[in-house]
Amino acid sequence: MLNRMKIVTRLSIGFSLMLLGVLVLGFLGTRSIVQLSAISADILRHPFAVTSAVLEVRTDVLAMQKLATDRVGKASAAAADPLPQALARTAARIEKNMATVRQRYSGSPTEIGQIDKALAEWQAARDETLALAKSGHRAQATALNEGRDARLVDAVLREVGDVAEFAVVKAAELERAAETERNTALVTIAVLFAMIAAGGAAVAFLITRSIRQSLQGAVGAVHGLIADSADKVLAAQAVGAGDLSREIVISEPLKIDLDSLPNDELGVLMKTASHLSEVQCALDRAFLEMTQSLRLAHDNEAVRDWLKTGRNELNFLIREEQSTAEMADQVLGFMVTYLKAGVGALYLFDERTVKLCLTATYALAKDRKPGEQFRLGEGVIGQAAREQKVICLTDVPPGYLPIGSALGASVPKLVVAVPLLHGNRLVGVIEIGSFRAFTETELKFVELARETIAIAIDANVAHQKTAELLEQTEQQAEELRVQQEELQQSNEELEERAQMLEQQREKIRLKNQEIEATSLVLQEKVAELERVSTYKSEFLANMSHELRTPLNSLMILSSLLKQNKDGNLSEKQVEFAATINSAGMDLLNLINDILDLSKVEAGQMQFNFAALPVPDICDSVRATFEPLAEQKGLAFRVEADGGIPALFHGDEQRVHQILKNLLSNALKFTEKGEVSLRIATPSAHDNPLPVAALAFIVSDTGIGIPAAKQQLVFDAFQQGDGSISRKYGGTGLGLSISLQLARKMHGEIRMSSEEGKGSVFTLYMPLAAMTGQEPAARSPAAPAAPPRPPLQAPRPPVAPPPQSPASEEALSFPAPLPDDRSHLAAGDKSILIIEDDLNFAKILQGMVKERGFSVLVAADGESGIALAERYLPSAIVLDVMLPHIDGWGVMRSLKDNPRTRHIPVHFITCMEDRQKAMAMGAIGFATKPVSMEQLNEVLQSIEGSLDKAVRRLLIVEDNADEAKSMVALLEEGGVEITVAASGREAIDLLAAQFFDCMVLDLGLSDMSGFDLLDYIQNMEGARRIPVIIHSGRDLNHEDERRLRHFAESIIIKGAKSPERLLNEVTLFLHLVESNLHPNKQRMIRTAIDKEAMLEGRKVLLVDDDMRNIFSLSSVLAEKNMVVVEAENGREALARLEEHHDIGIVLMDIMMPEMDGYAAMREIRKNPRLVNIPIIAMTAKALKGDHEKCMAAGASDYIAKPIEVDKLLSLIRVWIFQHV
Repeated sequence: MLNRMKIVTRLSIGFSLMLLGVLVLGFLGTRSIVQLSAISADILRHPFAVTSAVLEVRTDVLAMQKLATDRVGKASAAAADPLPQALARTAARIEKNMATVRQRYSGSPTEIGQIDKALAEWQAARDETLALAKSGHRAQATALNEGRDARLVDAVLREVGDVAEFAVVKAAELERAAETERNTALVTIAVLFAMIAAGGAAVAFLITRSIRQSLQGAVGAVHGLIADSADKVLAAQAVGAGDLSREIVISEPLKIDLDSLPNDELGVLMKTASHLSEVQCALDRAFLEMTQSLRLAHDNEAVRDWLKTGRNELNFLIREEQSTAEMADQVLGFMVTYLKAGVGALYLFDERTVKLCLTATYALAKDRKPGEQFRLGEGVIGQAAREQKVICLTDVPPGYLPIGSALGASVPKLVVAVPLLHGNRLVGVIEIGSFRAFTETELKFVELARETIAIAIDANVAHQKTAELLEQTEQQAEELRVQQEELQQSNEELEERAQMLEQQREKIRLKNQEIEATSLVLQEKVAELERVSTYKSEFLANMSHELRTPLNSLMILSSLLKQNKDGNLSEKQVEFAATINSAGMDLLNLINDILDLSKVEAGQMQFNFAALPVPDICDSVRATFEPLAEQKGLAFRVEADGGIPALFHGDEQRVHQILKNLLSNALKFTEKGEVSLRIATPSAHDNPLPVAALAFIVSDTGIGIPAAKQQLVFDAFQQGDGSISRKYGGTGLGLSISLQLARKMHGEIRMSSEEGKGSVFTLYMPLAAMTGQEPAARSPAAPAAPPRPPLQAPRPPVAPPPQSPASEEALSFPAPLPDDRSHLAAGDKSILIIEDDLNFAKILQGMVKERGFSVLVAADGESGIALAERYLPSAIVLDVMLPHIDGWGVMRSLKDNPRTRHIPVHFITCMEDRQKAMAMGAIGFATKPVSMEQLNEVLQSIEGSLDKAVRRLLIVEDNADEAKSMVALLEEGGVEITVAASGREAIDLLAAQFFDCMVLDLGLSDMSGFDLLDYIQNMEGARRIPVIIHSGRDLNHEDERRLRHFAESIIIKGAKSPERLLNEVTLFLHLVESNLHPNKQRMIRTAIDKEAMLEGRKVLLVDDDMRNIFSLSSVLAEKNMVVVEAENGREALARLEEHHDIGIVLMDIMMPEMDGYAAMREIRKNPRLVNIPIIAMTAKALKGDHEKCMAAGASDYIAKPIEVDKLLSLIRVWIFQHV
């Protein structure tokens, strides 16, 4: 029935039914909302209002009770008492809230009456209590308030609570009623909504289905009619513009059953579309036939044009005058580009070798260079040439003739080999690769072009050959003419040259004689220079000692005279003494400058590199030079630019020395104005160093330096004014030393000056350590010490001798000065002075006695050792330059002797080897000459060491078990041991307290042991402590190098064994060995005897590798052994004849001239050497080497690379057995 209706009628009926359902649903929803609103109003009007009022009453009652309680607790009420007003206001609020409760409470009125009654009773009681309090009866009022009034308040609160509870119950009932009404409304609305939705869906479905059926038919007809209409329009436009590549798809007529169409609007539309589709189909067929006809004619014309153009362009190329290679290159490039290929190669046929030779390439990758030549039938090229026909390859193997670019490379899809034929004669082959297959037209072009190319190349080759033959003929004619002329001239010159050669031969002979003579002279000069350098070093060392020794006494005595303690000198005499002391200081500075210059020039100056803080440098300079500037009336400024780094790299002592020289010169040559030091960061343009630097700029307003003298001021013994009448004194060494010191620290000094206006000297220092190189001032390896007889014969470990009086031999040594040896009693505090300068010893003796010590004096090492063992002094003051046994030998003897090793020793000497002294266990080191203040500091240091009852030892070890075992080993009375389990903890302990010694494991958990050593190195010099390395792992070369760097400023000793560890710790803590447990005494003796066994022994080291000789010599020299070197077996035999005191031989096997086997056999033939220990060293370490060495005469055997500890152990064993 719906299909017979109009579409508008169907839609109107459906919308009317849906509107009716919506109106019904809206009515029911509105009614439910009104009912819920009424219930909500009841809840708000009764329960909510009553509950709120009751809670406010409760709050006010409690507030009034609090006010009353506070008033009862006060002593008396004020004249203007605010309490009555406050109570009145609160009572008014209570009454107002109770009125609300009475009005809206829906419960029993009796409950409201009970609240009113309770309030009235409480109010009366409260008034009574307040009246008593006001009249002064505080105790009674307090009792009533805490008893009766509190109970009445509780009663009021209970009644109020009952009313509040009823209101809550009432609110719950109303809420349940609202919930019931809401649920009913929801169910009703949901049911009605479902019914309306179902009815609406059914109506919509029926109407939509009726319309959709008709509409789908109409839409399908229209789509069929306009299908491909846009493509057809574009194709027609393209064909009209000449683009014949577009085609039109022929549309099929619409297949519609006209009898089954509906009678509505859509049925009429579908009938019209059916007629239009039949007309469109006829038009499409006609257009397609026309397009195909035009395309065929156009394609034929394009092919003819393309072939013609290609041949014309090819002919144009080959007409030019060019070489065969150029023509081949251009032809190949044209063919590849014209065919839109990617790569190509052209081979020409060589009739002489019957090979195809590569002549030109196009776009060929460098790493894919093709074959240079092919025989006929070899490869695709050779096969195409043999068959004389084109070969096309479509399945190209990987890597064959790749086409590459900057972004990548790939294998072509097609490779074509085209033989070039002139008639039936082969000219060459062209090989072309492309990413696509060639069309028939392109292959036709190849066939047409190859003959043209062959003819052109063949003609070009023939032309080239003709030109070459012509040129060759002309050249040969010219050469023949020239040769004839040259032949005549050569005959004349040969006679002259023969005479010249004879003269030159004579000159060369004479020249060789002169060179030989000159070489001998140079060798003598070099030897002379080496001797002079040695004499100079020895002279400076001897003069240093000889000058410093009397100068030491001169300065101390003049200082004592200047003090005039007895008051028996006149002012003039005191002034003379001060002048003598000042002159002595000047002489000392001159000696130091000369020695510094000599050390720097010889490369023997040692530097302690560290990170230096800029503020400390500023403070030190300011404190030193401000008083001097004030004395001269000069302004003196020290300033640092903002933003400069806080640290820079250098040697603190040398940096101070350079700045002192520069500032001293500035003050000396400035009469008025100012002297300043500015520290800044130089720009990249001004910085002469290759790394970031810090600039110390010293400027003055002094006399300046003439331009002619500015290049000379940095030379030794040169000054700006060197005339006899010069105004200013000085040696001229300061700037020369400063410049060399700066360069040794990788720094530089630059100068600018203007005569009469002043000078500016700038010191540039690197901010960080120069990487990749050792410090420039590192001292070269010191030569082995001269042989010295051992102080005691090597012996097996024995218990220390009992503390009985030594032999009377000590009494046979005459006292160089009257001392206290004759009346020295046991327990007396005494100091032994071992000094060959008796004047200085006498001064020291007086100062020691002033401090309450007895004094012993020895003038040589032997008597000093004897006195130390005989009297066991409290401390020893020791010089190094002593007769017979020097100070180092005395120190070793003292520390090896269990009776004397605990005695504190302080060095006072002219030498400057502080680290060596401290490493041997000294408590201090002073360099002569010394002032009175320095001597007092020495004696204070000795007293402090003697007064110290507890020695502090720090153990840094992260392994708890290892730390516990070290504590058990080192624990002694008077020793306080602290264990740090990490590097951070050790740093905190070092910052908080002073330790006498530290045992360090390099492998810590939180930081490297080297980082901790770096921290100690940067500590103040007075707080640096000896460090004993006790590490379980072997140190590699890099670790040893870093330890040597730290050893320049920190005393570092290695201790792998418990014996060595105990020995080193007791040495630095100055513990009395005899007071230790006997087991520990034996351990110390074992450690000491191992080292003493090697001391002074002479070893013959035989090796042809100088690197091995150097490294082993260094190790053995550290053990104070004397090393004799030989480079082969023959030299070894000669050295054994020269040195009869050699105690052991280290023999390499593989050597020139005479190997180790032959050398050992010859040694054993000598009766004197039949028992000398020989340790064989070889790099082979193969099976049978050991037996072969032993058969040749070796005592023992060690394989390379040599383990130093194992070698030293073998040396000790064989020396002990040999002794």
